[in-house]
Amino acid sequence: MRHYETSDSIREMIAYFLPFCDDKITLQILLRMSECLEPWDEADALYERIRQKTVIARKKNESRALAQYAFEESCAKTLYNMSKPASPFYSDAPFWVIPLGFRLACALELPDPCAFSPLLDDDSDQHFRFM
Repeated sequence: MRHYETSDSIREMIAYFLPFCDDKITLQILLRMSECLEPWDEADALYERIRQKTVIARKKNESRALAQYAFEESCAKTLYNMSKPASPFYSDAPFWVIPLGFRLACALELPDPCAFSPLLDDDSDQHFRFM
């Protein structure tokens, strides 16, 4: 997948989840980054911000927030790595976006946990089905 396709896919997923999530701030920033309105190299600092929210959610045992932040972290890592930084996150970051998106959809108790991405659609050109 090319960078613009990856950022488009991330944008579609974030836009899908945004109305269902209580904490929208970092999701909105990720959305702007995926639309190339914010530089991808700033995703490293955003990841650190999301990570702090993850630590707090873990202490409070907030499972929905933990699922959201895990998804956000994988998106931030992926966008950051696409900026070709000197010190990237692990190269497997993009491979976690879909599984963590699925986990978020389940945590949000959405009726169709595969609806967040056309990549999971049986009728998509990619013919890829996660579950």
